[in-house]
Amino acid sequence: MPARANLRIPFAPCRTLFHQPRVTSYLSSHPLSPIADKPHHQRLHNRLSLRLHIHSSSFHTYSTLASPLTMPKRKTTTTTTTTKPTTTRQSKRTKTTTPSSPPSSHPAMSPLPKASSLFTPLPPSKTNRLLEPGPILLVSTGNPQTQTHNLMTLGFHTMISHSSPTLIGLTLGPWDHSYSLLSSSKECVLSIPNLTLAKTVVDIGNISSSDLPPSETKWDRFKLDPIQGEKVSCALVGGDGIIGNLECKVEDESLVKKYNFWVLRVVKGWVNEQNFRLDGTAVETDKGKMMHHRGDGSFFVGGEEVLDLRGRMTKWRMLQD
Repeated sequence: MPARANLRIPFAPCRTLFHQPRVTSYLSSHPLSPIADKPHHQRLHNRLSLRLHIHSSSFHTYSTLASPLTMPKRKTTTTTTTTKPTTTRQSKRTKTTTPSSPPSSHPAMSPLPKASSLFTPLPPSKTNRLLEPGPILLVSTGNPQTQTHNLMTLGFHTMISHSSPTLIGLTLGPWDHSYSLLSSSKECVLSIPNLTLAKTVVDIGNISSSDLPPSETKWDRFKLDPIQGEKVSCALVGGDGIIGNLECKVEDESLVKKYNFWVLRVVKGWVNEQNFRLDGTAVETDKGKMMHHRGDGSFFVGGEEVLDLRGRMTKWRMLQD
């Protein structure tokens, strides 16, 4: 084989060898052929490498013989002619594919009603009056403007501090869709429903957002009204079935990884004074009754009567103003 490395073949036989009609038609028409749609001199060079299975040094000898066909003018001309159709095809594909982009699965939302038009502001230092009784909650996460707003039912929560700042703790884990929304936005709304929403509260807890069609949210499914807050982008829950809403931001995540326990800071409070009286007197209708989950799907209901022992609680008078 080393003797063949110095073999020199005249140009004419080489050309005759690689222009056999049968070889040319097969190589240029085969869908996987590397020489299809190539200029003449490139096809010749590629056929040479496919046809000859010889020592690498002999391959360089034959490729040198094909080089006289590589003319600068023809190469420039073929480059121009091959790039123009490609550019044309790309532009045509762009024109045809751009209008066919799928429409948004959610219709554009109209501006939401403001919280001040439906609720009375409640200082964060007094929001413990809504949560200390331990009611079942609706947790609102996501943003209505980006169609990511979500709702979930939650019973694991606790007051941590009254003021400076007002802190609330709750347990919310990655098994809930709201977990990822709260992790990304660092804010949420805690809504306190009354007895008139009892069945809806349970139904919201029975379904995940991933179970709904892409064009539907829990707000749509259960016909709840999203309301625009003042301090967070999450929606407040509106309607007569709500006693109050607390706008919250994440204060501390140090216990989330280990215990799924979030520490929230209340930045704005809202109360429906028709359903909850700040003077401590009870609202005797179902709209003023909170629900307290017993852990097994049964609830006991508060708000039927108030045992007023404010005069006896002398050490904590500062909480009664």
